Amino acid sequence: MQYILVALLTFAAMFAIDKGLTKLFRSREQHRSGTAVRLKKYYGVLSLALMILGVLGVVSYFSEKSLVLLIGGLLVAPGGAVLGIYYLTHGVFYDDDSFLYVPYGNRGTTYRYADIAGQKLYEIQGGSLLVELHMTDGKAVSVQSTMEGAMTFLDKAAHARMRQLGLNSHECEWFDETQSRWFPPIEEE
Repeated sequence: MQYILVALLTFAAMFAIDKGLTKLFRSREQHRSGTAVRLKKYYGVLSLALMILGVLGVVSYFSEKSLVLLIGGLLVAPGGAVLGIYYLTHGVFYDDDSFLYVPYGNRGTTYRYADIAGQKLYEIQGGSLLVELHMTDGKAVSVQSTMEGAMTFLDKAAHARMRQLGLNSHECEWFDETQSRWFPPIEEE
């Protein structure tokens, strides 16, 4: 019975934390657009499961007096919390005119699509792609093809950039969605 109570209290605490972090970290207009590039939902589920296992390990220590449960719980719960914060904060949130890039733990930077200077394309293990968008301010925004909404964002960003710069797809010889070329290539230095 105590495990069920701990699990329920943990779920209630995580729900409250999620709502609080959402208000704290997602207060900009792009957050409210409902369109985003985010980690897959199983990262959130995994973070919650790790936190619950960690709390259960610590609680079980008091009845079992097993040092392994205490140490395991104290290691697993913070790992789940870090993964949860990463899941809740990291992403690209976008609307029709701009996008907000939020790297881990930061407030984020808002860019217009016209601020994208070009892209570098990397193939990573497993056949997925990493598209590194280089911005006019010298920073880079990384979008991995395995993230939810990545391809939709890249398609929208390419067309919005052309619209903001007054171009069409026929004028851009580098543009080919089928070859994962949405923006001008950035040459290696």
